[in-house]
Amino acid sequence: MMTSIKHLKILIDESGTLPDPQGKVIILAAVCACSTDELSAIVKEIRRKRIGKERPLELKFYTAGDKTKTIFFRNLAQQDIDIFLLTIDKMGRKIADTPQNFAVLCWLLLESIFNFYLDKNKQSLPSYKIIFDRHFHKESDLEEFNTILTEHLTERPVSIEHVDSRQNYLVTVADMVAGAVLSSESGKDPSFHNVIKPRIISEVRLNWAEEKKRLMTRNGKPA
Repeated sequence: MMTSIKHLKILIDESGTLPDPQGKVIILAAVCACSTDELSAIVKEIRRKRIGKERPLELKFYTAGDKTKTIFFRNLAQQDIDIFLLTIDKMGRKIADTPQNFAVLCWLLLESIFNFYLDKNKQSLPSYKIIFDRHFHKESDLEEFNTILTEHLTERPVSIEHVDSRQNYLVTVADMVAGAVLSSESGKDPSFHNVIKPRIISEVRLNWAEEKKRLMTRNGKPA
């Protein structure tokens, strides 16, 4: 668990498909760190070993081999990071992949993060830089997402950035974590989830329909 936090970077990615009714859950993962230098070094080393071996340089949970995953998660578990997880139970329903719905999902995750650091830093809140693996291609969708999310993040010192993991590979750390948790949730392989459990601060499970209804009426803000 990190201490003496003034500036915090939050890497966020999801695993699972919102509109797919066959997928029972959506996993959102946030990896929080004061410094991301060591996280970058882990990913850089894995990418370096892939050069010339006909393997994709982009690190993704569902394309990485077990050896790569083992090296990655063992190293990740040794870092000074905090991990927050949100599991959304879809209850057999589709979730429309809209800026509005995705903003709600991300806010639910960020709510746990902010509450944790508010309790931990009672006298002063850290500033937050939130880095998302770019979910939408259209700039108009990103702008709508940012507007809705910012409305929920009142009085929080935050900046929001959307990056392409093919260019900014740091955010793939969150993809790997989300993928490991979904793999565990689906009963395929819990081993990588177990490796990082010492770094997990919060694992929240929510019902999508109930939470969306709650947020629709909270403070009169639409969800």
